[in-house]
Amino acid sequence: MNILVCIKFIVDPNQLQADEATGKPDFQRASYRINNWDEQAIEAALQLAAQHGGKVVAISLIKTLPPKELILTALAMGLDSVYLVKDEAGLAADAFRIASVLAAAAGTVAERESVDGWDVVLCGEASVDDYNGQVGPRLGTALDLPIITYATRLDLSGNRLTADRAVEERSETVETDLPALITVGMEINDPRRPTVLQIMGAGGKPTVELDISDLNSFDGSVFSAEASIRDIEIAAPPSTRKQQVVEGDSPDEIVEELLNRLGAAGEVAF
Repeated sequence: MNILVCIKFIVDPNQLQADEATGKPDFQRASYRINNWDEQAIEAALQLAAQHGGKVVAISLIKTLPPKELILTALAMGLDSVYLVKDEAGLAADAFRIASVLAAAAGTVAERESVDGWDVVLCGEASVDDYNGQVGPRLGTALDLPIITYATRLDLSGNRLTADRAVEERSETVETDLPALITVGMEINDPRRPTVLQIMGAGGKPTVELDISDLNSFDGSVFSAEASIRDIEIAAPPSTRKQQVVEGDSPDEIVEELLNRLGAAGEVAF
């Protein structure tokens, strides 16, 4: 099997801080990680490859190069190679443009890997930063593949793929012939965590950087019109602390004074 995984390197939202003066995200001090759902997609791909043989290749559309240790971590999980498609101008500004670039990248990477197309294309259900859930289905449409979304279990028998899907308040089981595109949810597996030695040893695996201009059959026409969605501003709401000191001669007095102040401020009701 030839499996392609789409991954995204994101700012870790749990570690992101706002600049105190402007309220804007401080990306200079931010740490990065592999998008949560994409880790599940990598694991699902590796499990399929372990059961049925084949190679697993990842592609990622980036504006700037992610930290090297993150690329090595992805490779250490078991990927055969990682292709980084650079969009330094930030032209792929919405899900349609991203999917269009990834579709062209899928064909170019297949040629470079000397494979006759991809049997399975795997994506995370969404990305933690944007969380629009559109890129995977749009990519499947661009590649003219059947699409299964929100997969929580995958089973392959011959050329027939069976998947369980989580759909709001119910689950369902669907089937399709390969090739196909699958988006996976977090319930599908627990991604493996490579050791430090495995991460250090992954440096021998290929990491290939490509520009959008290197992609075959991509003429850039999707960039001719204005992006349908764009970020206007990202800022944290102002947060101030009153920093009041509550004093008393005993714990009971302190608690009573605190409750009185909270009551006067309308924070609690008696």
